[in-house]
Amino acid sequence: MSLYRAGMLGLALLTIVQGAETNAQTIPLVGYVAAKDANPTRLEIFKKGLAELGYVEGKNVRIEYREAVLDAEYRGVLADLLDQKVDIILAANVAATRAAAQATKTIPVVMMAVFDPVGIGAVKNLERSGTNVTGTTTYAPQLIGERLQMLKRIVPSLDKVAMAINGNNANNAAQFETLRSEAQKLGITVESLDIRKPEDVDTAFDKALAFGAKGLVNAVDTFINSRRFALAAGAAKHRLPAVYSDVEYVMAGGMMALGPGHYEGYHDAAKYVDMILHGADPANLAIAGPTQSTMSANRTALGNLGLSLPFDFASRVDEWID
Repeated sequence: MSLYRAGMLGLALLTIVQGAETNAQTIPLVGYVAAKDANPTRLEIFKKGLAELGYVEGKNVRIEYREAVLDAEYRGVLADLLDQKVDIILAANVAATRAAAQATKTIPVVMMAVFDPVGIGAVKNLERSGTNVTGTTTYAPQLIGERLQMLKRIVPSLDKVAMAINGNNANNAAQFETLRSEAQKLGITVESLDIRKPEDVDTAFDKALAFGAKGLVNAVDTFINSRRFALAAGAAKHRLPAVYSDVEYVMAGGMMALGPGHYEGYHDAAKYVDMILHGADPANLAIAGPTQSTMSANRTALGNLGLSLPFDFASRVDEWID
């Protein structure tokens, strides 16, 4: 091969490589941050929402995936994404949202069905974010009372209930006080079970049994949610009927759950990505709340406890899990 031809070939290859790099740089890069054991269906629903808006991963949008377990781990995850020069951060839980809001005040952050964004200080109000954080929320505190009423219907003798909370999350204390207020109306006393580390779960059940709990509920919290398998197993072992906040607990073996429409929040988060990529300022966007609630139940868990659902409950169940 002549030096001329070799030089031309090298120039052509360099042009192709530079063109590919330029193309990659022009495709928006989105960083997705979730809990390590998050339900994969939620991400699938989000991608479906993107597809409906014309986005194809690898073609006109790129996604970097990161995960964490403990709240403290999210800071490192976000630092890594900032190094990747992401255009948007997708926060799939409270811990990710809080870490993202602390890590950057300029890169848009889109929440995906995140609980109480005002309470955690990520946004100023639901009508207009006022910050670089926007998206969807599952904030539905009224469901705390509804879960307790369901538990009372299923277990008529219910007089003591324990709530699994994360003492590191200030919002969990507020949720527990809401439970206490609702419980007083039903003549039920309540006890909090502080779970901040994986090994705290066994101790929490010891406390629940000492208290004489006849039922269990959970506060909405990223870390508590990550312990759902251990909580469901502990409730089954100690024969504690439980009504949880998310279908994932039921999928993990829990008795039943009543929660906001998380899938709705993930699907609609895609709309925020689209608006921001078209120039919208997150600070001017309202936070979209849930319009649906979802009830799920586990036949095996109910059967092992010797319980059945009242007809009106059974007819409301959106998803039965065996």
